[in-house]
Amino acid sequence: MNKFAELAACRLVLLALALLPGIDVSSASEATGVPETVPFEGGPYGVRVERSHFIPMRDGVRLSTDLYFPEGYEGTLPAIIERTPYDKAARRKANPDDPISPANQAYYFASHGYVVAVQDRRGKFESEGEYVVLNNDVEDAHDTLDWFKEQSWFSGSASMIGCSIPGANTIKAAQTLHPALKSIVPQSAATGHGTAGGTMARFWIRGGVQNLTIPLWTHYRGSKLFFRPPLPMEREAYLAIRDFFEPAPNVGSMAEVFSEDGELSDSGQEALMHLPLVEIDDVLGSPPSDWDDLASRAPMDPWWDGGDYLEDETPVNGAALHINSWHDYGVNETLLQYQHFRDKAATEWARDNQFVIISPLSHCNAETVSTSARIGDRELGDARFDFWGTYLRWFDYTLKGIDNGIAAMPRIQYFLPGANVWRTAEEWPLPGTQRTRLFLDSGGAANTRLGDGRLAFSVPTSAGEDRYTYDPADPVYTGFRAVQQGSFEASALEMREDILVYTSDPLEEPLEVTGELRARLWLSADVPDTDLAVKLLDVYPDGRAYPIQEGYLRLRYREGYDREVMMEPGKVYAIDLDMLVAANLFKAGHRVRIEVTSSNFPSYGRNLNTGGNSALESEHQPARVTIYHGPGTSSYIELPVVPESA
Repeated sequence: MNKFAELAACRLVLLALALLPGIDVSSASEATGVPETVPFEGGPYGVRVERSHFIPMRDGVRLSTDLYFPEGYEGTLPAIIERTPYDKAARRKANPDDPISPANQAYYFASHGYVVAVQDRRGKFESEGEYVVLNNDVEDAHDTLDWFKEQSWFSGSASMIGCSIPGANTIKAAQTLHPALKSIVPQSAATGHGTAGGTMARFWIRGGVQNLTIPLWTHYRGSKLFFRPPLPMEREAYLAIRDFFEPAPNVGSMAEVFSEDGELSDSGQEALMHLPLVEIDDVLGSPPSDWDDLASRAPMDPWWDGGDYLEDETPVNGAALHINSWHDYGVNETLLQYQHFRDKAATEWARDNQFVIISPLSHCNAETVSTSARIGDRELGDARFDFWGTYLRWFDYTLKGIDNGIAAMPRIQYFLPGANVWRTAEEWPLPGTQRTRLFLDSGGAANTRLGDGRLAFSVPTSAGEDRYTYDPADPVYTGFRAVQQGSFEASALEMREDILVYTSDPLEEPLEVTGELRARLWLSADVPDTDLAVKLLDVYPDGRAYPIQEGYLRLRYREGYDREVMMEPGKVYAIDLDMLVAANLFKAGHRVRIEVTSSNFPSYGRNLNTGGNSALESEHQPARVTIYHGPGTSSYIELPVVPESA
């Protein structure tokens, strides 16, 4: 993979993120200045790969699966399974001698005495059947585990691992309650989450709004169309012809929509700005995909039911090592999944073996933490953590029964940006957390960072209001520098008139904020519907402003995602906003800041402000929004402040 492709893949969180290459640390040292990660060691066994075993499902569809065996291993083997829509062949073609990464992890685990299975999901690449995003995964995982039970070399104990959609597949597998599935390692697994814990996260939906980079994902990775032999073939006949063709459609180069710095090109931006949204795939020239449904379906539309998303009453089982990063779009769901498994796993052993590790990085990049970690523009120092060694010990413990101390590690391990250290806890929310409110105030001119917006720890003594105009033709544009991709310095963006900025006085003492963020804003608008975006930032003494987290809500869903309630123009509403979870140490001398606006493109699809279906319409109008603060309409952000002694 060349330098441009690496950069584009890192920025495009929606593409084959689990395939990102690792950092070569074979000769790293302080002298060379190359960041060092925790070293890994291959196991004592060579690895033999058996390609394209066709595993039958209950409806007759066969899923193609590669098996990695440790050569010379004596006895039956536990299994580690990855179910992926991103082409299992990529794992096989990786160099097993390269530094460890998701690309060659199958070789790594197999060399330590496991059979590793990498399976193309239903309807993808070599596997038969029809592909629908996240559908059929519970049944297909169950039938795959049944097939393993029939193999003479299988020990009876299996686990699953995967990041992003493959991570969601581990959550789906846990819903099977299959006795062979002892554990899982869900990494950045929010795409498998529904409404469990009071959120709304079905396949990148946030606040009722679809992520507008999804049509790029469906273009490059979401195709329903794959080239296959005209009739089902036995494995031997299939292998004889397989290397003469590629099943995936030719969708062109990412260079068509990305510039050399990994940002959207002019043509890429133009495609995503196209209206109506459901035609973006036509503009891109995409193969058949689920884009139209993903774009236009309401959050609680029955269409989503086929995805078996995690809901409050969904049964699960299996020990779980939950992995994510603070700048992943789904870190909130990772912590909700951890709690769901602790509360509802079918066995006491599974409930007692739930752990979370949160890195400071972004989607599917946790394992790349190094001596010089960086997230966006923000330097984090030495953030090393032995992820790969932890995974191996996890499998040794949960699948081989080895008492290696892994069960005694802290329940919660998280990197605290700002302090730039790893912290641990035994409970979530963190013990001693104090819900602390900072109230909005201004003299009526909070627009831009040069305005008079203020944050205070007490309610302002006088009422006030601020106004901005959100124009769908000119949304706040963050591209691939959004908070879900990293912490990119924001002071230039804060010069927009449609962003209200509220900043505290310099802090006299450090302030650790780790946990659930919430906000209540009083507002009115002159349109029946618009969006609300609230962002938390850490402002350094020199004026640099680094985003920490953002909450977002389409206001028609302010009373629940199962109903659409339009606003009366001019009427004042109290909007409660889930701002997800975050961690940051605001040092003494730093300031706390929030931004308030009505768009963040393309992380969220634009609200056209008409009250109609913004995916199907082209007409739009500006929204004039008023934010109120002070007695009677005290707008605030609520932070989870962790005492210094915690």
